[in-house]
Amino acid sequence: MKKLIYFITILILLTSCKQPTEETAEALEKSEHPEVEQSSELFKTIAVMDSLYFSAQNECDLEKYAYYLSEDFEFFHDKGGFIDSKESEMAEMAIFCGEEQRTRQPLRRELTKGSLKVFPMDNYGALEHCEHVFYLQIDDGTEKLVGSAKMTALWKLENDEWKLTRVISYDHQPLAEVELTSETLDQYVGDYILPDRIVNIKKEGKLLRVTDINDGKPGWTKELFPESENTFYLNYENVRYEFIKNENKVEKLNIYEKGKLFEEAKRK
Repeated sequence: MKKLIYFITILILLTSCKQPTEETAEALEKSEHPEVEQSSELFKTIAVMDSLYFSAQNECDLEKYAYYLSEDFEFFHDKGGFIDSKESEMAEMAIFCGEEQRTRQPLRRELTKGSLKVFPMDNYGALEHCEHVFYLQIDDGTEKLVGSAKMTALWKLENDEWKLTRVISYDHQPLAEVELTSETLDQYVGDYILPDRIVNIKKEGKLLRVTDINDGKPGWTKELFPESENTFYLNYENVRYEFIKNENKVEKLNIYEKGKLFEEAKRK
């Protein structure tokens, strides 16, 4: 029964935005900002569409995801580049939602509260601007914050249905559970010795960077996100790095996989 009420509510929102009410129009004229008010039907509709679109992405429901894209869809991404068609986007989503990727890096997008803005586009639809964050879903049921970004998107109302025509995703930034001071991060900088390699730790902005050194040559490297004063995590898989101190001096690095101690490295 709850599901039925939910879908009826969505249908009402989707159909009611075609003709803005006189009160909404009057509010827009008085507003100092061009975006529509949060109480307007257009704002509510785009908020619903944003939720439906990203729910399909979070759940990797490719059929639903494709439904919300227009046939001339284009996607601009500051890290991933330009995607020139709906077909190409669905090919990318097939990889994103593939078993290997979802096993290693299951991500969930969440809209940043209060960031959504909606602008009416005459004879077309609406422009959406928002900020969002991304969580790594851990296999023990927990989540860890890994990034943030901004998005601007064009929604077109065609044949009484809302479709995404253009998406610009930008300002992707790593974002951790906690923020440590530069002095705290400095404590962990150095080399940690393992039988098969050296684990090098450097400070990189508000994060650390881990690099494996084999035969004097740098290899695999990744950002480490702080979750407490001495523990860090990767933005994929369930891996945790723990720095162990003795009398305030860092002596070793423990590496855990899925909660189990995997490697112990002594500081050089």
